[in-house]
Amino acid sequence: MSQKPSPPAAAQTGFDAPPADGGLSIDRLAQAFAAMMGTADPYSEPAAEAESVVRVDASPDLDEAFASPTEDDATCRVSPLTILEALLFVGLPGGRPITSRKVAGLMRSVRPQEVDELAGELRRQYLANNCPYEVAAVQDGWVMRLRPEYRQFGTIVESRTRQVKLDAESLEVLAAVAWNQPVARDAFVELGCDARPSTLRALVRRGLLELTRPDDGGEPCYHTTAKFLEVFKVSSLAELPAPNEPPR
Repeated sequence: MSQKPSPPAAAQTGFDAPPADGGLSIDRLAQAFAAMMGTADPYSEPAAEAESVVRVDASPDLDEAFASPTEDDATCRVSPLTILEALLFVGLPGGRPITSRKVAGLMRSVRPQEVDELAGELRRQYLANNCPYEVAAVQDGWVMRLRPEYRQFGTIVESRTRQVKLDAESLEVLAAVAWNQPVARDAFVELGCDARPSTLRALVRRGLLELTRPDDGGEPCYHTTAKFLEVFKVSSLAELPAPNEPPR
């Protein structure tokens, strides 16, 4: 007498279900988690030879940020007007005005004349809202600054600015640039200076270095700034001692 086929087992779901296509082993899961956390896999066998490490600059891609705003940005849409406002808010080292041509070069399909019109619109908005700051035309460009009746408060803040000490790595980078400028990012290793991207960004943010692109479209290079001369109390780079000269 033939036996009746047993009914098919109920399909298992969730954690009880078998992994699709073989799934991931515990070892692979541990490796993936360790990579995500930036640590070594505690369960892996020591390798005879370490794999090469690729260093990635973690600075944000502004073009991607502008191209794909999130839902949280609904109240402040990224547009030529808001980009100009952000650029004026940050400003250039030493409070120098930023030209319409330079701003237009940072945005696609925007002409310098349109930048002037946007700056005028910002100025009218600030005036209508009675803001303590204003957008003003200075020389051949634009600046965002405090209105005259509020500038005394800015002076008080500047006089109490906390002094930031430069660590040994920052001083090494400044020395490499001061004596060899212009210096491309890849050239620091050749100069015997292991400059981390975070250190370079910090020095640019503090106004001691600036990153410029040559007119021929070559690789961007680092230069010292007027603030660098001011901090180190020299009027020009010619006053710097020679690299092999003993300290005074």
